[in-house]
Amino acid sequence: MHRYGRADPFRPPLRSGRLVSTRKAGVAVSTLRTIPAPAQALLGSDALAHVITRNADGSPQVSVVWCGIRGDRVVFCTEGSTAKVRNLRRDPRVVLSIEDEVRNLAGTQHHLVVHGTAKVLGPADPDLCDELCRTYVGRADHPTNLKDSPTAVTVAVDVERLAGNGPWTVDD
Repeated sequence: MHRYGRADPFRPPLRSGRLVSTRKAGVAVSTLRTIPAPAQALLGSDALAHVITRNADGSPQVSVVWCGIRGDRVVFCTEGSTAKVRNLRRDPRVVLSIEDEVRNLAGTQHHLVVHGTAKVLGPADPDLCDELCRTYVGRADHPTNLKDSPTAVTVAVDVERLAGNGPWTVDD
């Protein structure tokens, strides 16, 4: 059982005053209005993000990506043929976990957990690919840059809930 009393940790609890509810295909979807500045700073840093999606059999699929922030969306580029993209096309629910360099007084590493809904956008945004390369490896012309890949895509995550341990957490 999940700590919020739900069997499904992908379904976030509602927080009054912090979320905006909308209807999507007959289902209520809540979206975080704004991402707090400390969370934005971590998302804009060179901290790697663990992306958790669901395989067709329901088991978790985890991969590591370079991520950034555009407005109130978390974004990353990846090859379109990856398991995470196949999973997100089938089931757009996603969780990202980003670890900070800071530890609290108890010695626990600060980390940000982002629950959201992903949109797979076709071809990868070359400006975003360059920006992520500069952030993570120091230059845009790095061989790992996906901007010239014909199969690369951009993934944009609408943030529904933040959790973790750090200055971005909100008391329930």
